[in-house]
Amino acid sequence: MTRFLWASYGMYLLGGMSSVLLGAIMPNLLAHYHTAYTAGGMLALLGSIGFIVGVPLTASCMKRFHYRLILSGAALVVAIGQIGFFCLPPFFFLGVFVILNGIGASSLETAVASYIMERFPGRRAILMSRLEVAFGLGALSLPALASLLIATHAWRVTSICIAIIAFVLCLVWQSVSYAWQVQDSSTTASGERDAPTAAPPRFRGRPSKYGVLALFLLIILIYVGVEGSINSFLPSLLILYIKSQPYLASLSSTIFWGAMVVGRLAIGWIARRIRYELYLFASVMMGSVFFLALMASHTLWLAYLAICGVGLSLSAVYSITMVYANHTFTGMERTVTSAVTAFAGVGGALCPAFIGYAMDHLLPQQVLRMVLGLMIVLLLLLSAIYISLHIVRRRDVARDTAI
Repeated sequence: MTRFLWASYGMYLLGGMSSVLLGAIMPNLLAHYHTAYTAGGMLALLGSIGFIVGVPLTASCMKRFHYRLILSGAALVVAIGQIGFFCLPPFFFLGVFVILNGIGASSLETAVASYIMERFPGRRAILMSRLEVAFGLGALSLPALASLLIATHAWRVTSICIAIIAFVLCLVWQSVSYAWQVQDSSTTASGERDAPTAAPPRFRGRPSKYGVLALFLLIILIYVGVEGSINSFLPSLLILYIKSQPYLASLSSTIFWGAMVVGRLAIGWIARRIRYELYLFASVMMGSVFFLALMASHTLWLAYLAICGVGLSLSAVYSITMVYANHTFTGMERTVTSAVTAFAGVGGALCPAFIGYAMDHLLPQQVLRMVLGLMIVLLLLLSAIYISLHIVRRRDVARDTAI
């Protein structure tokens, strides 16, 4: 099981690297193809379409095939997509390889997260936070590598580095033994458990149950859209807004993901002490404040500080929301995890495409205001979930008292 967990961390590292590649080299890529940011948003859209397609494909494969075959295949598809990216084919075929990369990334995230949710019911937040640390390390290291390669005019080599890691992981999964049982945190020597939270609600009807699930999925859609927009366009926004040099602007993604990693390293400790809903409220609120500070920044160093704050604040919103949703709908782990992953793909498709279009037609300040508005919507959705679950639980208490 330890080997399985470490191989899973490696897959999330790969996922993090492949997810930020487009944003890290976007200005160079668009210059090579002599196109505008709308086309860059379209590439992000195609990658997310591949991500969305990968979710049902993976769910179907998980019912039929050995998990080693699924995860090895996912890594191999990512490698093929990255090699195609390196070749810089005609723009149409570049889109095909972007879709392949999205399918591979979706497959590895869907499969790994589903297995973790099913096999470790008492340690979901702790283990998901570690997976997200690995994802953040990948997203942190890739822009730094891209910045170095951009400075040496070898930016396209970045995708080959990702392809090599994907091939290695493809081989690693062939050596992971199939020897697991359902494990809970109570079986660990350290006794690490997620923080106690309210018992899962007992929904009395399908409308209330799936209404609350829809709110969770909408949160995922918007949050991943915000994160995807930052991944894809933050360096470009700094170039336009603060007139930064491209190689310095590319470092903004490194700072963002560096802060993400630091925040996620702390989530294993936080998850044992703070309830899911309280963490989500606090993190989104702090993220909104720091993003407002980014909008008020007019020097590169102040922007770096604000970006660091945004990364720290939003470091585990995705993983904790997934865990919170699985806790709320006990017994539906595979369904909820697949739905969360699919809506993450939808958000990653729609928002970057919209932001890419906006960057060609609006001022940078207006684009930043749009992203801030989406973060405020997240706060409203979290409030709606909290109120809805409170009402459901009060009705349960009233029924039990009446009986």
